[in-house]
Amino acid sequence: MKNKGKFIVIEGMDGSGKSTIIKMFKKYLLDNNKLDKFVFTREPGSTFSKEAEKIRDLILDNENDFSSTVDALLFATSRRINLEKGIWPELEKGKVVISDRYWHSSFVYQGILGKAGLKEVKKINQIATKNTKPNFVIFFDLEPQISIERLTNLRNHMDRLESMNVNYYIKLRKAYWEVINDNPSTFRVIDASCQIDELFEKVINVLKDEKVI
Repeated sequence: MKNKGKFIVIEGMDGSGKSTIIKMFKKYLLDNNKLDKFVFTREPGSTFSKEAEKIRDLILDNENDFSSTVDALLFATSRRINLEKGIWPELEKGKVVISDRYWHSSFVYQGILGKAGLKEVKKINQIATKNTKPNFVIFFDLEPQISIERLTNLRNHMDRLESMNVNYYIKLRKAYWEVINDNPSTFRVIDASCQIDELFEKVINVLKDEKVI
């Protein structure tokens, strides 16, 4: 599928600052009269679909106990709805679509850390997305201990997909790097251990280098 716009994904360790940076970037675009050229969404769920949001609620509900394969299928279903209702049409209009997470999260959480298997999760997503690949992925890298420190300070509630075990975050970071090393040209890795203003400048520099802004 040849798109007129650009599809950019932001991935990262828990507590790496993704959500804050996206908010800062929206303000940056607004201040520079460029916001109308961009569209934002996030996963699981969709900015464009209440049905995908219902799937998000199902996925994150602490009372549910789904297998990794069921999680992978739910994510893929939500992802497909997000593509159909928003991402594909906006790319066709020539917009820059920025998504907070995409299939790389499924590769990591259900494919590598879970029991669904990376090969199987990739197949599920290739079918669900018509193999729609982002132009590039910005990955916020963070040491596991820093992830836990930030999550402890910032959050009072953890959803079903989060953990506070340092060994878990060691495995999480290793899994992300497995995905990154499988296709390094797609990723723009940023050290997220710095202050938020410095992190924002790093992101802006990447977007300028890629001629997005």
